[in-house]
Amino acid sequence: MKRFRRVSIALTGYLMCWLAAAMAAGQSAIKPSSPAVVAPPAWSRVMNMPDGRTFVTDGGLSVDVTFAKPATLPSVVIPPESAKILAGRMTAPYDHEIRLGQLTTGSFKNAFSTPDGISLNGNYVNFLRAVMPPSARLRTKGKTDAVVVVADGQPVAILMPLAPPAP
Repeated sequence: MKRFRRVSIALTGYLMCWLAAAMAAGQSAIKPSSPAVVAPPAWSRVMNMPDGRTFVTDGGLSVDVTFAKPATLPSVVIPPESAKILAGRMTAPYDHEIRLGQLTTGSFKNAFSTPDGISLNGNYVNFLRAVMPPSARLRTKGKTDAVVVVADGQPVAILMPLAPPAP
């Protein structure tokens, strides 16, 4: 259970802009899906990306609404500056590209692992497997770097890995 409390160190940097903006606006903090509870993502924010697309996020997974298909869009809008940062991360260099089918059961409850040992929240993986085309790929760099989901050559989602276990 302790392992699930350490969601990714990188998540802090990734969400700092969002959290700062939410706190400045007096909004509640973003709460990413916990792998300790098996449940689909609960979208709490919307982002208008620089390229005109709209993404929804729960704080740990951000997805193009074309794939997420939320019943309604969240009322809280992430500032454009944060959307630009996210867009930059989605086009950053990567070391590996794998299929969702290459993920294996992870060492944590409700987690999956990439061939290079990156742990991912099972709630996010199961959601992505349900909504992404079979050709979708995951682009990875390091164990604390964001994982980008690509469909038809275009980045359509980004998620943060789970923190690696303590030595």
